[in-house]
Amino acid sequence: LALGRNALVAFMPWNGYNYEDSILMSERIVSDDVFTSIHIEEFEVMARDTKLGPEEITRDIPNVSEEALKNLDEAGIVYIGAEVQPGDILVGKITPKGESPMTPEEKLLRAIFGEKASDVRDTSMRMPPGTFGTVVEVRVFNRHGVEKDERAMAIEREEIERLAKDRDDEQAILDRNVYGRLIDMLRGQVSIAGPKGFKKGVELSNGVVSEYPRSQWWMFAVEDEK
Repeated sequence: LALGRNALVAFMPWNGYNYEDSILMSERIVSDDVFTSIHIEEFEVMARDTKLGPEEITRDIPNVSEEALKNLDEAGIVYIGAEVQPGDILVGKITPKGESPMTPEEKLLRAIFGEKASDVRDTSMRMPPGTFGTVVEVRVFNRHGVEKDERAMAIEREEIERLAKDRDDEQAILDRNVYGRLIDMLRGQVSIAGPKGFKKGVELSNGVVSEYPRSQWWMFAVEDEK
């Protein structure tokens, strides 16, 4: 297995059995997940414009129980952190369908669920067979000029907040570095100029400099300044 892990393998008899009869594995290999690997699977679904009308990403899916919708948010998209398994709905989607003579069952569904039950069909994206996992990320893309739904706007707001936080963190790191170096250069020097009201000839120290706003630290000048 290409997982970067080595295992000691022995071909030997065991209680009368040989290597053609069975394979014994250490319990520690299983309990420590020695050969467990993580796989990222990507699924995507598109809502298109059809001849009968546009497809819609929604949580309001006809003939689907509330239990089947447990992993979907208000916009009909699975939420991050959801534990999903085969058959679970990842994205709720309905597609318009043409009118045709209704059966008694369809008439009953129309009476219960309204027009949507008979005018659309369920085309939701579901987890394929044999696939289990945890949702780690959701992205919603919209064409320019198309009205965004609540989930798309929420994801966009989260991305803006994340970028703003990254910007603020980087700015704080730069500020600490720049002003730290500046005060190191000023410490122990005798000033010949400074902010308004500052007396000349004072030996600069952390306490003296810190009495002024950082934006005024650049006004200090020292005797041996080059």
